[in-house]
Amino acid sequence: MDICYFGWSGIALRHGGALIGFDLFGDGVTWDVVSQEPTIILCLTHGHPEHAGSLRAFLEAAEVRPYLPNIHLVSSPQVIRHINRHHILSEANLHPVQHGERVSIAGITVTAFTWVHMPLLPPGLLPKAEYIAQLILHPVDLVRIGTMGLSLPANAPQLGFHIAYPDGRTVLNYSEGVHRLTDSMEVRQVARTLPADLLLFAVEPDDAETIPHWVKILDPRQVCIYEAHRPWRNLFHLPFIDVNAYAGELSERFPQMTFHALTTVGQTLLEGTPSA
Repeated sequence: MDICYFGWSGIALRHGGALIGFDLFGDGVTWDVVSQEPTIILCLTHGHPEHAGSLRAFLEAAEVRPYLPNIHLVSSPQVIRHINRHHILSEANLHPVQHGERVSIAGITVTAFTWVHMPLLPPGLLPKAEYIAQLILHPVDLVRIGTMGLSLPANAPQLGFHIAYPDGRTVLNYSEGVHRLTDSMEVRQVARTLPADLLLFAVEPDDAETIPHWVKILDPRQVCIYEAHRPWRNLFHLPFIDVNAYAGELSERFPQMTFHALTTVGQTLLEGTPSA
């Protein structure tokens, strides 16, 4: 399996003649991303700008048109209506799902589950005040980001995806649902009903102490972590986590698991081994 990172929460998996793309957003996502596999499954976790903000324009680009018959879209009904507003994809290639529902595409089973989004503000009154102050210091950027979300289904359900390949390989994309306020019963239910070899999720600085608890419950063999909002944290001069160092800490704590940090646009792991 090849794992390619596109920044933000954008990850593409190539395996068994299929490409599965999670939240492919931003300039790093070009038409050649979808031109190399006969089956393309695009999964959108939710309707926030940095997840669903550019996919509609990408699918409507002339370069992608020859590949549209091969492209399937899996997300909540609200997000699918937004992305396919101009009917660029056929109805047969649209797969609206809700919690617990699954679809089968070219022998690959995609199962959806809901999670609760990571907190936007850090714990404690002083850190919250400092965070808000940094946002206020950049009013133009703050308005621009807010405007991006006006046309998007920001209130759509937040979905994770479990992928089961015909050869038995399994992947769990928990996206931004692994954090200090994650519900223990939710994680145990996911671990019991949707176990996976590979776990993908985003980390934030204030959740570092809690995450090992959830990793232990989910018990994957391999984990890829990334910082979903790092570009915004850089923009607003907010604290961030050293994802590489944190992956090393998790490796020491769980030596039976393999951890990888996704940090750079275009970074690729080949069967779990970093490549140039």
